Amino acid sequence: MAMLFRNASWSGAAAAFRAATGLINALLAIRLLGVGDYGHVATLLSLFVLYLSLNSSVFTVLVAKLMAARTTDASVDSSAMLAAATIFSVASIVLLVIVTFLVTELAPRLLSLDTFGDAFSMEIRRVILLMGILTATQVVVALHSAIIESAGRLDLAMKWQLIGPTVVLTALSLSLFTKLPITASGYVVALCAGSLTDLFMLWFVRRKVMPSSLPFWPSRNRLGGLVHLLKSGSLLQATSFMNMFLEPLNKLLLNHFVGAHAVTLYDLAMKVIWGIQYLFSAAMRVFLHLGSQDEEAVGRTFSRVIALVGVPVLVLHTLGAFFLSWAAHHWMEIDAAPLMVFFAIATVSNLGMIYITPLYISLIGRGDLHFIFRCQAILAVTNVVVSLMLIPYIGLIGAAFGLLSATIYNVVAIYVRCRDNSGTFVGLRDTLRGREVRYVLTGLLFAAAILLGITGEDSFIGLLGVLLGVVAIMVREPIVGTLLERMGLRP
Repeated sequence: MAMLFRNASWSGAAAAFRAATGLINALLAIRLLGVGDYGHVATLLSLFVLYLSLNSSVFTVLVAKLMAARTTDASVDSSAMLAAATIFSVASIVLLVIVTFLVTELAPRLLSLDTFGDAFSMEIRRVILLMGILTATQVVVALHSAIIESAGRLDLAMKWQLIGPTVVLTALSLSLFTKLPITASGYVVALCAGSLTDLFMLWFVRRKVMPSSLPFWPSRNRLGGLVHLLKSGSLLQATSFMNMFLEPLNKLLLNHFVGAHAVTLYDLAMKVIWGIQYLFSAAMRVFLHLGSQDEEAVGRTFSRVIALVGVPVLVLHTLGAFFLSWAAHHWMEIDAAPLMVFFAIATVSNLGMIYITPLYISLIGRGDLHFIFRCQAILAVTNVVVSLMLIPYIGLIGAAFGLLSATIYNVVAIYVRCRDNSGTFVGLRDTLRGREVRYVLTGLLFAAAILLGITGEDSFIGLLGVLLGVVAIMVREPIVGTLLERMGLRP
């Protein structure tokens, strides 16, 4: 149990740290490269992030298989599974090389970058090649992280991946403060340096956890393990793809119809959105791991989660609105109205996704993967259709409505599925009774933060009023008391 809490703590802490450094690094890159050039880089990088995500489910299955081999007498050959995962990683990198060269040839034409001149076109091609190196490094990082996690040391896998983002932050900060100019390819080199640092640290830890070298030469047994690994992860992988390809699609559409500056605004706002979602999702995964196996406990657990994180989630979005407002007015010096409206609509989507995450995890725990795949497929199609219809006419706001329409379907479908499986959600109505006023007040504070960002008025009284309201609400939240008790600040 102590190991479980330690893993959960490091998972949440690492999620918060990586989200914070990701935001800061993005702001530094925007200042160093400019809004337009950063938009081009973010668009291209999203394609490689999509490729990396296509590997993630295989490594998730690897963790499950290796842990099963260590904790049971099942006929799972851990050495064959390790070899299969290594072969998969090598094959993935080989395929990545082909993909990188294809993107190098096609992306400048698709994004109409050739019109900026030969020098800019060559720079973009260098950026793409460096992104291929970055993604290949991250594939190997994911392999080592999965091996360490399968040994029951998720804490080690998470804590030793905190140095890489710090390396990137240091490099960009030095460039800013020393007024040393940096190119788009220089920015990606900094990302590569951070990823290589993570790889070195995880390689060292993996050698401590598993001193033997990783086998990778193909054999009949190992190829059979590879087929088994791919079959086990294929459905989960397809589900992940349905969700992950939406971001690069939205960025490509925004880049084409609106311009690279819209991609920068989208990327910055979504870093806040995904950071908050990842923070709570990481904690919910551990909290609901056992409860999701009992259908009767799903409703009770869901009620406790909503009561615990409901208001704090909205408070974090309020603080996120202040951050984006400051970034728009004082860091990028642009019109903040499109960014703030987009964030307001995206917040509604994110609230729905975070609140439904416990039920989503419970469906995974029951093995209801076919429903999840069907649900994600409909979500993806809905998002694509709405985005294609609206982005050409209302730009960034159209992307927000694409996310919202897809989320509405997703939340309703998952809730109905779990309600049908588990019956009435016992205790949910009682848990939320008496808290409606707190939700309304927090919602009004969020609306005030959005309006202050749109108007651009540096109203000290307005800012102070919202922040005091946030503090007054948070001091009475159960999660605050729990955290103070864990830190020994409350008896």
